[in-house]
Amino acid sequence: MRLMVTVRLSDNSSIRRLNINPKQEITREEGVVVPVKWAATRLSDSNLFFVFGEEDKEELSNLNERFLGIFCSEMGKEDLTSKQIIAELLPSPKKTILPKPSTKRTKAQTKPKTSLKK
Repeated sequence: MRLMVTVRLSDNSSIRRLNINPKQEITREEGVVVPVKWAATRLSDSNLFFVFGEEDKEELSNLNERFLGIFCSEMGKEDLTSKQIIAELLPSPKKTILPKPSTKRTKAQTKPKTSLKK
């Protein structure tokens, strides 16, 4: 099944709810899953907010020339490859931030206090 793109109304949408087909309605809070090719023709609509996932990567990488052109047009860009489209639409992988090693000194590492008495 290739229905992986989620669409909902954008936060600045001028409408409160929208029937995207006779049985599915979206709001600002509630979205529905739609086909990638359905989303392609509506990407530039400022009332809609799309969320693409890793599951869409395969279908996006196999787009034909016609749909590559549609994506480029809807995104306001020219001559993007499927890899560039994927990079623009998919969320970037989260980087793992490793904790820095502690720099606190233990008692064994601290220098003994010396007095300068003579």
